[in-house]
Amino acid sequence: MEISRTKGEVVFEQYLASQHTPFEFEKEHAAKTKRPDYTIEWKGRAVVFDVKDFDPLDSFHTGFAAFDPYPPIREKIDQGRDKFRQFKDYCCALVLYNAGRPLILIEDVDIMLGAMYGDSGFTFPVNTATGVGDASKMKPTFLGRGKMVRPNWSQAQNTTLSAIITLVMIRPHFLQLLDLVRENPHRSIEQNEEEIRARIPNFDSEFAVPRVIVWYNAVARIPFPTNLFRGDYDIHYGIVRAENGVVEQGVTYEGSAVPDRLRLSKPRKLRP
Repeated sequence: MEISRTKGEVVFEQYLASQHTPFEFEKEHAAKTKRPDYTIEWKGRAVVFDVKDFDPLDSFHTGFAAFDPYPPIREKIDQGRDKFRQFKDYCCALVLYNAGRPLILIEDVDIMLGAMYGDSGFTFPVNTATGVGDASKMKPTFLGRGKMVRPNWSQAQNTTLSAIITLVMIRPHFLQLLDLVRENPHRSIEQNEEEIRARIPNFDSEFAVPRVIVWYNAVARIPFPTNLFRGDYDIHYGIVRAENGVVEQGVTYEGSAVPDRLRLSKPRKLRP
């Protein structure tokens, strides 16, 4: 009997096929009562994945309102943490796929790292006598509510998740055309189309492929394999510096065909 798949699971399997990566779906593991969605054998070690979809809402109200981007993502992190509770000796990854819900910002560095380590914000010194702040010394930082660490990095909270993986479908040919238009705003549409077809002989604006962004967990017990999921459109946001108490996270892998508009920002300091 064939088991039905969610949209996210269908796309994840398309991605695995594109990377020629064999997998087992809902494999039973010895002495475990729960089955991860996917198990991959990689370099002699099992890597397990749970795919979570952000399903469309029944209704969506427009207008003015406060917006907090973190709760939906943190809810999925909690669900993944519960799923992997028995898999502390495995490399575990949570795969997030937006199946059509508005305002799910799972490709944004500040939002994803903020969901993991604490709300993205800023700090700056304030003269307590005058009440005047020094904005020239403003520094980005992570505040409270993070799912991987306790406040102020005093204690690791979620060491089982090795990484969170953003899974998306993109239209790379179309995105490269948009990059070209942005670079040459005074050209005609015909000129830009002529150049993009010269660059990409098989240009197809509707051509779509799955890609991933791997967000490494800086406090993971078992690191995510650095040589897994390295497709042409993929990005790894891993640990770029960890010395003398300073931890920085940034791009550690970028596929050769990532369109300009999908490149990620400079490294973020996680700990002072």
